[in-house]
This record gives sequence, C-alpha cells and structure tokens, in this order.
Amino acid sequence: MKSIQSTLYFIASFSLLIARTPWDYTISLASGYDSNVMRFSVEEIDNASQTPDILGRSTHFDSFISKFGFSSKKDLWISKNRNLSMNTKFSLSSYVNAQDKRYWSSGLDLIYKWGSYKNIKFSLRHLDKFYLRHYVNKDISTNRLEACYFSDRDQIITVTQRITKYSWINIGAGYLQRYYEKPFTEFDLDIINLRAKLNYKLKRIGTLALQVNQGRALSESHIGPIRPSSFDRSYNTREVFLPFKFKYNGPFLSSFGFSYRAEKRTYDAEDPNDVLHAGRSHIDRKYDLWIRKSIGEDISIKISSRYRSRVTDSAFQWVSNLKSFNQIQYWVNIEWDLMYDKY
Repeated sequence: MKSIQSTLYFIASFSLLIARTPWDYTISLASGYDSNVMRFSVEEIDNASQTPDILGRSTHFDSFISKFGFSSKKDLWISKNRNLSMNTKFSLSSYVNAQDKRYWSSGLDLIYKWGSYKNIKFSLRHLDKFYLRHYVNKDISTNRLEACYFSDRDQIITVTQRITKYSWINIGAGYLQRYYEKPFTEFDLDIINLRAKLNYKLKRIGTLALQVNQGRALSESHIGPIRPSSFDRSYNTREVFLPFKFKYNGPFLSSFGFSYRAEKRTYDAEDPNDVLHAGRSHIDRKYDLWIRKSIGEDISIKISSRYRSRVTDSAFQWVSNLKSFNQIQYWVNIEWDLMYDKY
C-alpha cells in the first residue's frame, strides 16, 4: 500500500512540473479552543485528582490550538469540457496544554471531470500519529499508563452525477486503515465504508444535502496463533450527515451554515470477559455552526463552533458513564488565496 501511495504522489508531483496551467494556493492560519481534548467522561474529570496520571503529560483538560494549513489546486490536462485536475493539502496542528497532541495530516485528490457536476475523484488521506490519551497497558500492568497513538491511511473513490438542474448525487466507497502504535496494536482496524450524498441547490439562497454512510470495521487481533488480544474489536457503523450552507452578502458575513452529524456504532464483542465492549453501542452527535466573511478577493475569515455529545449504551452502568462524554470547540480561521503562473 505504501508503494502505491508513493507512486501516486510521485506522478502528481511530476505532473505539476509539466502541466502548463497556473497553480492556485491557499494558506490558512487557525486558532481554536477544545474544552475536552482527550474526551474524558464527567466521571473521569470528577475523579482526576485521585488519578492525576490520567492526563499523561498534559496540564489541563482543555487547550488552545494552533493550526497551519497549505493547499494547492492545478489542472493537469484540459480538452473542451473535460479535464483532469489535482488538489493537495497539508496541515499541522499543535495543542498548547497537551504536549503529546501534535500531529500533521495530508491529502491528495485526482479528479476527472466530463461535465458540470459529472466527475470521478480518487482521494488519499493520511493522519499521522494522532494522540488519543494515556491508557493502561494491561499486557504488563493493571495501573501503568502509556500514550496511545494511531495513524489513518484512507483511500476513497467518489462518483458525482447530476440528477436535475438543481440537484446532484455523490456515491463513493472507502477503505480506511487505522493502525495503532505499540503497545495498543490490538485495536488495529480495517474499515470499509459506502456512502451516498444527495445535494440540492436552493436558487439564490444556498445548498443543502443529506449524506448516509454505512461502514464495517474489521479487527483481526483475536485471530491466529500469535495475537495481541483474544477480544474481537470489530464493529458496524452507520452515520447520517445533514449540512446546510446559505449565501448572504451582508456587511458582516458572506455566507453561513450549520450541520448535524450522528454516528451509531455497534460492537461485535460478546465475550463476558470483555465488559468494555461486549454488548456495547454508542451514538456520537456533532452540531456545527459557522460564518464566513470575505475581505477583498483573496482573504476570508471563518468562525466556527462545534458541540459534540457521545452517549454510550451498555449492560454495565459504569461502562456507560466511562465512555460517554461532551466536548465544545471554537475556531477562527484566516485563509489567503494565491495564484502563480510561470507561463
């Protein structure tokens, strides 16, 4: 898989050098706040004074965040109403009060378009060493905490097709590899998902959409003679996403929007010894609100907020309390669009 990704990045980089089309860049700087960086439950926060090691190297439950982003767009080939284009992106995030939570992510899109709202897109995404929190390494101790990191490698194919003058649909499939750093490799997952998104354009107002994702996460940590765990971590997931975007050419904002996202996850585990997962499910809800203001033609400011709530259902009340949490985030993001045409 790494060789395939390396080859695609090489082809994309080489194409940038030979295609006689301008480069479009966007540089972004963001500052944010997260009220619950490591997604602690209310019970964990209340009892933190008795178990201070739960914070790892962090100094607070909350943190301010800084993020730098860079993205580029370029047409690699154009012929009449058909074209092949490429998008790239990179971001670096750092949390002030959480030393372990510093990570980078990147992405690459190759898009072949043959008409308005008619295209096929192949996407690669990478999230590098995302820190969750400190967990007990039960292989060697009942109380020793160690940092838990994972990395994502995601490949997605999406087909877009116009339905009517004001509506279009996106249909896609993805393969996500979520692999953990030692000693938590027992949680490694291969996640296959299907998605469909129906979009509708409201004339002179904005757009609204409905997206449904269905996924299956497969764990093999309990299979084979050499295994890190005897527990099955596999689960099914279903997600509904409702985004709304509205145009508004006023003195204080250019557009605004809000969205609702809800994921239900149900674990396969039935082992009575695995009380944290056996018969467990949860519903994870996210409510987002944002406004954007353009300053001239090249600079825009976006202010956004998110409220997240996860409610866990389990036969054991202490598991429900432990795995449920609330989180609030605020962001201010400044974007600067640039163009470079050496031809």
